[in-house]
Amino acid sequence: MSAAQRKRPEEMLEIPEGTPEFYIDSLNISTQLYGCTMWIGTVRQNQPPLVKAIVKMSPPMAKVMSLILSKHVRQYEGDTGPINLPKDLYHNLGLEEYI
Repeated sequence: MSAAQRKRPEEMLEIPEGTPEFYIDSLNISTQLYGCTMWIGTVRQNQPPLVKAIVKMSPPMAKVMSLILSKHVRQYEGDTGPINLPKDLYHNLGLEEYI
């Protein structure tokens, strides 16, 4: 299915007027036995990231979110080509096994 044929989330969801929308380039996550907390925000020069929202969910929902994000990234790369990330980024995030 091409990108043009996929339904956009806006077509399938009720989004109340005034719903906040954020661009993020910073993500911190903490997972406990019964919950997962994500602090999402923006990077700032010579300062800690600025948190825009805190998202809390169950670990099963975090796994579902991970699978859905992976699916969408694969579809994007299939439509536009691979997303190349610096090898240092994988190391800094402790994700060497995904290189």
